[in-house]
Amino acid sequence: MLRALAWVFGVLILGQAWAYDLVVYGATPQGVTAAVAAARAGLKVVVLEPSPRVGGVLTGGGLATLDLGLSTRKKPFQRGLFAEFYRCIGGHPSFDVGRAEQVLRAMLAEAGVELRLRASLLRVGREGGRIGEVTFIQDGQPLSFEAPFFIDASDTAELAYAAGAGFTIGREDTGLDKAQMAAGLSFRLEGVPWWGVWLALNYDGVVRHSGSGAWGSSAWGFGPLGFAYRPSDPERYRLRGLNLARQRDGSVWVNALLVYGVDGTAPGGDRRLHRQAAGEVERVVGYLRRAAPALFGTAQLVEVAPEFYLRESRHLLGLYRLRADDVLYGRDFPDTVAVGSYPLDGQSYRRGEALYLLGTPAPYGVPFRTMVPRGLDNLLVVSQAASYDSVAAFSARVVPLQMALGEAAGTAAYLAKRQALEFPALAAQPEALREQLLRQGANLLPEPSDPRKDMANPAYPAAIELYRRGLFSTPYFMVGRLYLEEPMAVGDFLINLQHFYGARYPGSSALQAVQDEMWFFRGRWRQALYRTEANRILERLGMHLRLPENNRPLRRGEAAALLWELFRPSLLGPDWLRPQGGEDPGTGVPSAMPGFSR
Repeated sequence: MLRALAWVFGVLILGQAWAYDLVVYGATPQGVTAAVAAARAGLKVVVLEPSPRVGGVLTGGGLATLDLGLSTRKKPFQRGLFAEFYRCIGGHPSFDVGRAEQVLRAMLAEAGVELRLRASLLRVGREGGRIGEVTFIQDGQPLSFEAPFFIDASDTAELAYAAGAGFTIGREDTGLDKAQMAAGLSFRLEGVPWWGVWLALNYDGVVRHSGSGAWGSSAWGFGPLGFAYRPSDPERYRLRGLNLARQRDGSVWVNALLVYGVDGTAPGGDRRLHRQAAGEVERVVGYLRRAAPALFGTAQLVEVAPEFYLRESRHLLGLYRLRADDVLYGRDFPDTVAVGSYPLDGQSYRRGEALYLLGTPAPYGVPFRTMVPRGLDNLLVVSQAASYDSVAAFSARVVPLQMALGEAAGTAAYLAKRQALEFPALAAQPEALREQLLRQGANLLPEPSDPRKDMANPAYPAAIELYRRGLFSTPYFMVGRLYLEEPMAVGDFLINLQHFYGARYPGSSALQAVQDEMWFFRGRWRQALYRTEANRILERLGMHLRLPENNRPLRRGEAAALLWELFRPSLLGPDWLRPQGGEDPGTGVPSAMPGFSR
């Protein structure tokens, strides 16, 4: 009775109230698949989106290339609704942004989903562990929506945050700081000769072994060109190598400008920073014309993406927190609802940092529990802000996996309504959800690697502690484990030091010493690091740790023990930051690892 009176009062005071089976917040790629899966199963679904666009980061952020993890048959691991979308946009990693929005809108329309754009979140009504009503502003008018179930598909989990769900910010879980990865600002150019780009990048890749290349409508490279750019504010901007995606009209979307200091948790984003960064884009285009006139001399700036490409904001505290080693070793779970496989590839947090490259995982399962907030029974979070540790999110944040998880979330809403269950209860008995997803064509089969060789190494616990914090660099060619018995590369050792001192002691003499060593070893980046060289580096840093002197390479396991002993006093945080849920093979690290002296 009281609830009915409150509903009537809301209608009179706030405007019209609407009732649905499922309310989805965010017309992102994962929001679309969540809504479509639920609507095709028979639910009455509405999608509310604060922007005028459908497609989230694809359309608002100009991210015109999908980060795909491919099987040995060169097929994406994600099937179901993602495969339907991928086929409709051309079956290629790079795609036409306008076409992508058309496809997503058509999927919503075909399923009978109601779509409301320019609907900004106003408030969330919570009654105990349930969301009762959510109010939006559309065209200046408040609209209230009631439903038994809600899905937050926004990239920053804005609705879940407003409902009181718990989060960590940026990489807070690592014990380093609360920094967030650099945002990106994409832009579109006309007048770029694609054949010239194609030839130049494939030449660099094949002849110079630069890692550059071009294929179909995708191109990547020009690293030296980006490195040579001098931004107007070196602390704010950096131009990396260019990722290019050719559009149907011959124009090219460019993803290359990094913007530091963007707070993804700020409601609506920072428009002032976006305006400033748009000015930097104009400066970048002028530089490209001058620096590479044969390829960019006739380039004209057509548009700047209306939104930042946010790689990171907040991370949910869910019923399970996906960890970096879950990803690396391809772990499976009783409630796996999607499979990921993209490399653990993190962007820099500060200018001058190397990328965070932590190897290629074995195809891993993502549990349904990562979408269920602690303390909320009728809400799911499906986005890069779901319950992943910050390093695990390096891989799990990518659009194809999120679209597969969106389909799982929408299907879960259907089953929860049919079985009269709340989401935590559904997570405790996930068999029906998994069976339904399999019938819909989903892939729920991870391909776990064998961690026993790593676990037999005495330094395994230390390596896991470092890995979960992004402080144990691992090349792409190391797949599915840490290879602790292999020699440690000079570059990987120094990158770990740079990342640690850059986060904990920015501006320190120790960080400058690391930067000097990186310059000194620039021609030996992939060569093995010898013990005598490691001791000299430690001495430069003012450390009293010493390795036994002999003329042999330092092994990755030995390096892990050394680095953990060096970093540990500054890293261990309060208990609530420790990984939650399930077996934890990374615990029990001794206070001093064997093999070297103080």
